[in-house]
Amino acid sequence: MDSGIRDTGFHSGGGDLGERIRRHDWESTPLGPIEGWPQALRLALSICLNSSFPTSIYWGPDLRLLYNDAWSPIPGERHPAALGRPAAEVWFDIWDVVGPQLAHVMQTGEGFSAFDFMLPIVRGGVQQETYWNYSFTPIRDENGAIVGVFNQGHETTGAVMAHRRAEAEIERLGRLFAQAPSVAGILRGPSHVIEVVNPAFKELVGRTDIEGMRVADALPELGPQGFLALLDRVFATGEPYVGRAVPVTFRGLSGDAPQDRIVDFVYQPLGESGDVGQGIFVQATDVTDALRAEAALRESEAKFEAIVNSIDQMIWSTLPNGDHDYFNDRWYDFTGAAPGSTDGAGWKDMFHPDDQERARQAWMRCVETGEPYRIEYRLWHRSGRYRWVVGRAHCVRGEDGRITRWFGTCTDIHDLKEAEGKRRLLLREMDHRVKNLFTIALGMVSMTARSAPSVEAMAEALRGRLSALAKAHDLIRSALGGEPGKGQSTSLRALIEKIVQPHLAVARDPRLSVEGPAITLGESASVGLALIFHELATNAAKYGALATAEGRISVAWTVAGEDLDLVWKEEVGGAGITPPTTEGFGSELAHATASDQLGGGIGFDWQPGGLIVHLTARMDQLRQ
Repeated sequence: MDSGIRDTGFHSGGGDLGERIRRHDWESTPLGPIEGWPQALRLALSICLNSSFPTSIYWGPDLRLLYNDAWSPIPGERHPAALGRPAAEVWFDIWDVVGPQLAHVMQTGEGFSAFDFMLPIVRGGVQQETYWNYSFTPIRDENGAIVGVFNQGHETTGAVMAHRRAEAEIERLGRLFAQAPSVAGILRGPSHVIEVVNPAFKELVGRTDIEGMRVADALPELGPQGFLALLDRVFATGEPYVGRAVPVTFRGLSGDAPQDRIVDFVYQPLGESGDVGQGIFVQATDVTDALRAEAALRESEAKFEAIVNSIDQMIWSTLPNGDHDYFNDRWYDFTGAAPGSTDGAGWKDMFHPDDQERARQAWMRCVETGEPYRIEYRLWHRSGRYRWVVGRAHCVRGEDGRITRWFGTCTDIHDLKEAEGKRRLLLREMDHRVKNLFTIALGMVSMTARSAPSVEAMAEALRGRLSALAKAHDLIRSALGGEPGKGQSTSLRALIEKIVQPHLAVARDPRLSVEGPAITLGESASVGLALIFHELATNAAKYGALATAEGRISVAWTVAGEDLDLVWKEEVGGAGITPPTTEGFGSELAHATASDQLGGGIGFDWQPGGLIVHLTARMDQLRQ
């Protein structure tokens, strides 16, 4: 059979499908041997096999399928088994669609064509939505009878889907364009015809009937404001223009009051510069309300700053987690810290080291619970010292009950704290002094009685000593509740001699020696030193150097720059002095006065033969 086909030259060529057709067992089909095929089929098949366009033939009553190489991908995995089979078997999945179309052509002789026609073909076992351009043309024999259908076509699924995606994207962009909160529009040509604008554009300019009009006609008020000249420049040069916070007035509809607005805008050229038919994309944002709100906020913030900085108190605020984010000027004035240096958790470094952990724990407890915050602590002062303040804070809660912010204050209570301390100290001092006065008076009576030759002499000596004691007490009257400003100023030497003299047997008693450069004391320093020396002299009279006839006291001082260095030395004969086992109120008072009032310190060195007291002070404090 093959040899016969080649010998006749029938259907030579035709590519892979031509070879398959020539080798196919047609004798087992209704078509019969290939050499017996009718002329109409031979002619149609010759055209099919030699066409580069996807082509197939449906032949006979059961529409047996023949096709070329270009058509072979169309049936997919059904090729090559589809060759010679009835169309109803090959296209079982779409026969309800193409079957009636083929039948109509066979019955009427009328051709059929479809474009981007959807056929739900099964591929890989899955039904897919596919689209096709195809035609069915009747094939007639030499007698005019319809004996088959000539089919040409190709798949357009990719193009249809791409077009569908493009339309969806255009629709999406159109919705975005229409719904965009910012102003958008396209102007065409050198006369800037308004092609399309979004609702925001129309709302801004106060006009809805402007599409299709020139900008100069639709919005004539823009010309004198320079916007038309900018459009001309952008169109001519192709260079975009960006305007920031530009004032513009829109006239709106006739009878409407002009609207003054502030806008950010961009003129973006479309296409090459100067091309007629191209245009400009306009995008703008009305920032009027935002700028006015910003200005109002700045004004409000300025008022807030003016108020909080006019208050003597330090004011601060924190985030919900307790980190500080604001301090008023009073805070920086008080602490001397650089602005911003105490933000976050840096504020705690301004506290006295002994108060930091206590304040931190109290603060974090309040941050966690929302309880009001109140604590007293020592805060660093720009003078280089710590001062007592009271810190208070309350939280602010949102509608959901959560803490949104903390606001607090710091109030300087150092002077009140010191005054309260002094008040308590003076009450204890008064009690202490009254007791000492009785002890000293008894000691004077005993000492005078031992040395006086007669009662009259004893009375006279005792009167003099009590008078000297009263004069010494005049020096510390301010500290014991006297009127401020009425205390006495004196020299350091005179102060020591007046305070010790009542405890000596005679004037200029050799048991007291005083040496040092002349120093004039201010009123405040006189009171403080008088308290210290009065305590030392009282103790010496009760159980120190002045309690025995052999005891001696020497006081010597030196000055180096602004520092006073003074040594009070007691020498006691016999059994010596028994050091106290605890620090009494007098020693506590001496320590507090030396450090807080005189800027120095005091130390007690108890030795078997007596006592050495080392006192230091600042000269600038002694002059006060």
